Formats: sequence, structure tokens, C-alpha cells
Amino acid sequence: MIKRETYWSRFAKDFEELNNYVVGKSDMTIILNELSKQKGLKNILELGCGNGTYSKVLAKNADKLLATDFSDEMVNAAKIRLKSILNIKVEKANCFNLPYADNSFDTIFMANLLHIIPEPEKVVAESKRVLTKSGRIIVIDFTPEGMTLFNKLGLVYRYLKTYGKPPSKRQGQNLTVKRIQEMLGSNGFKIEEAKLIGNKVKAIFIIAIVY
Repeated sequence: MIKRETYWSRFAKDFEELNNYVVGKSDMTIILNELSKQKGLKNILELGCGNGTYSKVLAKNADKLLATDFSDEMVNAAKIRLKSILNIKVEKANCFNLPYADNSFDTIFMANLLHIIPEPEKVVAESKRVLTKSGRIIVIDFTPEGMTLFNKLGLVYRYLKTYGKPPSKRQGQNLTVKRIQEMLGSNGFKIEEAKLIGNKVKAIFIIAIVY
């Protein structure tokens, strides 16, 4: 039986506001603006949607969006927050074993998922399975790469103050642009764009296509 998610579930109600504090509103705005530039996303599957911060942006450039999370609390919070957006459906799903047929989605999006889970390669492989031929994956992941020591210390302080001690290190890892590129490449994706975005706090931003 798969263990129920409890660490992030505690913050479902105020997750967006808490992240704005931890990351900084200006850097969150940079990240969301970058995401908003992605057009023609068609039928999207979002993994680890949280309470819907990124879903609201994705839906503007999608035919339809299926926003999923493994946390019951996050799913419930997202359903409430996104209920007025007609092309979004929210449901619970396990990103390691998705209940969807092969070739079901044109785009897969995940934000801050790969660095908090064990064996992220398995999620990348499962993502490829449910993507259409020539489908795309968009990955956003916060990273210490490219950050100054002062800004790293500030981020750690705000994180611990807000969320407390993180889950076991065995469940996650710090990722780099190169590491995620390698992960995607070894699972049958061709990198279209890969870069760091953000000012004080950095995020990896990668787009890759199934080949």
C-alpha cells in the first residue's frame, strides 16, 4: 500500500501564499510569466498541482487541463480554488503509476516535483508513456544552482520558518539544469530549451519533446 502524503498536505489551504513568502513574490512572478509564454499546449496533464498556483496560468493556453496531486488535501483545495475555470479538472493521481492510457496528453507539466520525490526518473518515464508522439514536457524546479550564498541562506531560513524540517533526504535531492536534461534525454526526450530563471531565487526551466 502506498504511504499517504502528509508533509505538504498540512499547508494545502495557504500553499500559494506560503510559497510567495518563501520564494519571494517577485521571483514567483518571473516564473509564472515565463510559463505564461508557452502557447498551444492543447490537452495538458499537470503532476503535483498543489493548490493550483500554476494551473491557473496553464489553463489560459490549454484546450483542457487535468490537474493532479497525490495529496487529498491539495486536491480538495485545488478543486475549490479552480472551480470557476471551466477547462480545468482536478483529481488525485499517483505520478509513479498514472491511471491514464498511453498517448493521452499533448503536454505534461510539473513544478517542484522532481526534487522532492524518490526516483524522479520513474516519473519522467511514466510521463513519456502518457504523452502523444511529439508531445512536450515542461519542468520547473527550484534549485540552489546559480544562487549566491546570502540568498541561499535566506531561502533556507524562510523555508524552515514556514514549513519546518523537510522530509528525509532519501526522498529528494537538489537538482541542476544538467541533471534534469540528462534525466529527460535518457528517457527519450529531446531538449528544446533549458535555463535558469529568477533573480534571488533560481528555478530550472526546461521544455523537451518526445522523439
